[in-house]
Amino acid sequence: MPLVRVLEPEVMDTHDDALAYDSMDHAAVNAAFCDDLLAQAPDLAYALDVGTGTCLLPIELCKRVATARIKAIDLAASMLDVGRGHVEQAGLTGAITLALADAKALAEPDKTFSAVLSNSIVHHIPEPTSALREMLRVLRPGGLLFVRDLVRPEDEASVAALVQRYAANDTAYQRTLFDASLRAALSLDEVREMLRSLQVPPECAQKTSDRHWTLAFRRPS
Repeated sequence: MPLVRVLEPEVMDTHDDALAYDSMDHAAVNAAFCDDLLAQAPDLAYALDVGTGTCLLPIELCKRVATARIKAIDLAASMLDVGRGHVEQAGLTGAITLALADAKALAEPDKTFSAVLSNSIVHHIPEPTSALREMLRVLRPGGLLFVRDLVRPEDEASVAALVQRYAANDTAYQRTLFDASLRAALSLDEVREMLRSLQVPPECAQKTSDRHWTLAFRRPS
């Protein structure tokens, strides 16, 4: 029987949550995200990172692209508190701005950013269409929307296999978080149906690993 989506909390906003998330090994996933994003948007003149967590992606991107300027937002104050420390330690306070903000109601005017990126926020949002609509709204013509998230496994055995493969060396709490995130994720068909409602070609979303889907959409000029 196919797995039904089981929501997890939209905001991971305790200090323990932030530290548990931050201490997990995100290096390979973040490096792949940056490789794939920069292959399509190499300059990042003014980018928005939606659901930045502890700001690991913007830091990695700014280390690779010296001229990049990124606004990094999250709805969890505890995540941003940890992220600010990382930004300061990396010496990137002039390149990265952090802000507490709701992805479903962005403050920026239309067509503000040259790129909008997001990694692993969609599965936290009960109705993520509103967040994607906002990301599209603030994207400049010719700009790239690049979103990656977990894809919900088809059955219990697949969940268990992924947790064992990617979280075997994590703490029990971290394994529980990963298990819950897999169950809260969308299927590729659900993502594509959401894109149809936003008039984005559904084939812009593809399954790109055994546990991820990726949306890459360039707004027409």
